[in-house]
Amino acid sequence: MFEYKPRELNYSKIKTYKECPYLFKQKYVKGIKEGLIAASSLGVSVHRTLEAYHSTKSFNGILKFYNKYFISGGYQSAQEQMEYYLKGKEMLQEYALKDQERKSEVFSTEKEFIFDYKEWTIRGKIDRIDKIDQDAWEVIDYKTDLEPPLEFNAKESLQLAIYSIGARRYWNMKEGKASIYFVSNNTKASADFKDFNEEEVLEIFVKTGELILKEEFEPNLEHCQKCLLRNRCPHSSAREEIL
Repeated sequence: MFEYKPRELNYSKIKTYKECPYLFKQKYVKGIKEGLIAASSLGVSVHRTLEAYHSTKSFNGILKFYNKYFISGGYQSAQEQMEYYLKGKEMLQEYALKDQERKSEVFSTEKEFIFDYKEWTIRGKIDRIDKIDQDAWEVIDYKTDLEPPLEFNAKESLQLAIYSIGARRYWNMKEGKASIYFVSNNTKASADFKDFNEEEVLEIFVKTGELILKEEFEPNLEHCQKCLLRNRCPHSSAREEIL
């Protein structure tokens, strides 16, 4: 059952609110689901596959897991579904091949952290945690964009910042790095835990949370084109006509 918890924050909520407060209201206050599209469907399929792949330590069965967890919904046609299936298959094959070079140990997958800061509860779920050596860790978030950004500054990533803080506070991982892993081209962008100012990052969460408590949910039309609720939003500037 859906339950709105205004004093519980995570990166996705902060990101959504900063992009469009009205979208935050629709998703997290009213509980309206966005639904699947091709990109998000493939993303879920790949994430579930990688969780199973690493959890079972099976280095030869990644495509078996992919076939098991591939989501067929969200595609506009059978042709589009097949195109995305093949793209996912290719990226996972390349991932498994590159994974053979990994020196670190996969410690866990899909682990949630939670901690309190002032009157707020901060949560997050990390796709993968690697043990680099006896005292160092790496927290990893997968991105499945078919066209990853040409440049990505990990040190400026709010997501990596809060994941670093969560790892330190919840699991007492004092040393390590946080990384975004772009699965489509097997590249990674990383920042050391020490690159993030913990107080500054948490205050971003607090200030955003205070605006949420005030119910300041004005729409921001700059992101309408990419919004999955654009056809159901009364403020949308990118609503498509249904023929």
